[in-house]
Amino acid sequence: MALSCASEPQAALEIRAFAYTWPGAIAPGLAGIDLRVRPGECVWLGGPSGAGKTTLLRAIAGVLPEAGRRGGQIRVEGERPALLFQNVETQLLCTTVADEVAFGLELRDIPRPDRDQRVRAALEALGLVAFLRRPVGDLSAGEKQRVVLSALLALEPSLLLLDEPSSQLDAPGRRRLVECLCDLKRRGHAVLLADHVFEPYAELADRCVGLKEGRLAPTDGSLEPLVATRDLAPPAEGEAALAIEGLSVRDGAGRELLRDVSLEIAPGERVHVYGANGSGKTTLLRAAAGLLQPARGSVCTAGLRPGAGAPLVGRVGMLFQNPERNLFERSVQEEVAFALRRLGWRRHRIEARVAEVLDRCALSQLRERSPLRLSFGEQHRVALASVLAPAPAVLLLDEPFAGLDFESRHRLLEMLEREQRRRGIAIVVASHDELPASGWAHQRLELVDGALSHG
Repeated sequence: MALSCASEPQAALEIRAFAYTWPGAIAPGLAGIDLRVRPGECVWLGGPSGAGKTTLLRAIAGVLPEAGRRGGQIRVEGERPALLFQNVETQLLCTTVADEVAFGLELRDIPRPDRDQRVRAALEALGLVAFLRRPVGDLSAGEKQRVVLSALLALEPSLLLLDEPSSQLDAPGRRRLVECLCDLKRRGHAVLLADHVFEPYAELADRCVGLKEGRLAPTDGSLEPLVATRDLAPPAEGEAALAIEGLSVRDGAGRELLRDVSLEIAPGERVHVYGANGSGKTTLLRAAAGLLQPARGSVCTAGLRPGAGAPLVGRVGMLFQNPERNLFERSVQEEVAFALRRLGWRRHRIEARVAEVLDRCALSQLRERSPLRLSFGEQHRVALASVLAPAPAVLLLDEPFAGLDFESRHRLLEMLEREQRRRGIAIVVASHDELPASGWAHQRLELVDGALSHG
């Protein structure tokens, strides 16, 4: 979609009666959107998963198919806005952090001395100077998000669009982000950010608007409180569902990602692993799922040792941080059925199990939709349904709350609790924040620089 300069200089962004329908969809994704953002103003955009926040930001950035436009105008003052995607891996193009942050500046023909200065300043702002020569592929999801944010900040855009900018950031990372955005505001840059949480941006946001069923309405950005779980039944006794002893893992450069980690999780036990970005949470889950080769130590998952010729398919379910890594089928129901077909289930049994899991994950109405055309939060639910379908003995969830609104986060924990009670599944949730319900986990384990401690 072509962007033009605003007729009123005081508006960095002006939207009038904008409507958009995704090609192939029945109901409009956006309907009658009116929004005005001034230079030096930050507007926080909230709303439930699937409400259209990502669609609106992409419309402003001009990266939606023009065929879906149903009327209205979007006017942006000055240059094209910079957009942080919800899935930042789609924005990573270079090998090293330095090259990634410099890439956009090179496209704009910024002279080398100015370019180097802006790259370093952007990395310093988000605490990434030590990562200057690091390969992007070796970074955690939170570190990758900070790299893309640095690349956008280096461009010094007049309008910055941020889609779930805190989803992969730990608390220090969020504070650094807010400090950077406050500095941008002081220099007259406009910011429109969409997020499920408001609290980190309380000092930053000048206004809050909410998006629901494709329409905007004022909101106060208030959060739901933490809710204590009513009952925490003890885990079952017997052979451990997951046993790790003296585990150490190194990356390709020889850096130690996990150091002498030992833990034991019983059948039916719920465990929360938390820690800062880059602390080793994803590495721990991938090792437990048999996806990484340890440098030292042993892993026994669901009574089997990964890599010893015993397949873990159907015995362990792994939900990746980026849900698109779990998704590749043409429809939601085919996605959920994939592992069951691979396990050789009969057709009638597959159909019954798929219907059951879709209902439990509140996905029945999306069964015919393409997983790749859903919102980030909906994709997370589809990916979760696909790993739940074979009824694994061990369920490993890496940042499962990314892209989910508060109501959806509570529903997720309730659904996991029901699955655990019904089938005795051992569940490990890794996140950089506290769980949205206190008292949900039997164990709280903290990872600090690859070492484990009990919280």
